[in-house]
Amino acid sequence: MSVYAAQAVYDDPWSYCDTRYKIAGQWYGIPKLMAKSRTLKTEVVEDRPDRIVFKLQQEYTPKVVQFSKPVNSLITLSLDGDSKVKYHKDMWNHKDYSHEGLGKIMKTLNGDHLTKIFRYLDITQPPDSL
Repeated sequence: MSVYAAQAVYDDPWSYCDTRYKIAGQWYGIPKLMAKSRTLKTEVVEDRPDRIVFKLQQEYTPKVVQFSKPVNSLITLSLDGDSKVKYHKDMWNHKDYSHEGLGKIMKTLNGDHLTKIFRYLDITQPPDSL
């Protein structure tokens, strides 16, 4: 998590997080939801001092239903002056998912509350020091 700025933003189809602590909650949650996650392919599209863009093909196997699903992402990492990630945008299948209506509600609830839910369920969570 040290690559993220304290007030970094993480934005993917499932969540919108506006602090490093909330972002960590997403990463800590993946092993609880997925039996397996593996990287199939990566390709750097752009590499500049203020931005890195890459394609990622990640295969996920949920714990509940044992089937594997590859996801193609276009990821943009915007960097601050200290080379910390200030904005992490993950677009699945190169689509930007909604920040309005039901999409916004789902992304906000997941981003703002997933870490709290894990704490309530006594599931591994990020340290408060983030």
